[in-house]
Amino acid sequence: MAAAVFERAWANFDTLTGENPLPWLYGIARNVMREFYRSRREFENLDDFDGALPDESAAVDLSLDINRALLHLPYAEREILTLFAWEELTQAEIAEVLGITPNNVRVRLHRARTHLSELTGGHDD
Repeated sequence: MAAAVFERAWANFDTLTGENPLPWLYGIARNVMREFYRSRREFENLDDFDGALPDESAAVDLSLDINRALLHLPYAEREILTLFAWEELTQAEIAEVLGITPNNVRVRLHRARTHLSELTGGHDD
């Protein structure tokens, strides 16, 4: 997957504008991933592993609950949470990647966090 992203980035290097290439690269990665999942049309669900993972601690349970909840979020909410929490992009960088305003990023993040909290029973750490 990474090779496909960098291959596409190299092919489209002339479209890079601005000082920070990270949002541009994340945009390419987003499109490559989207195309990959569209072509497969198969999504794995953590619910298929029901009981397959050992219950080692409450932290593991919480992590699984959050991962399951993420799978139940709409794609747009899952994407914005991933960019913010895991990829550690700023709201301005997320806005550039998604082609929306920073204010819209803030609103979408709030809604996604609220939805995730509802799905996890208030545990969205």
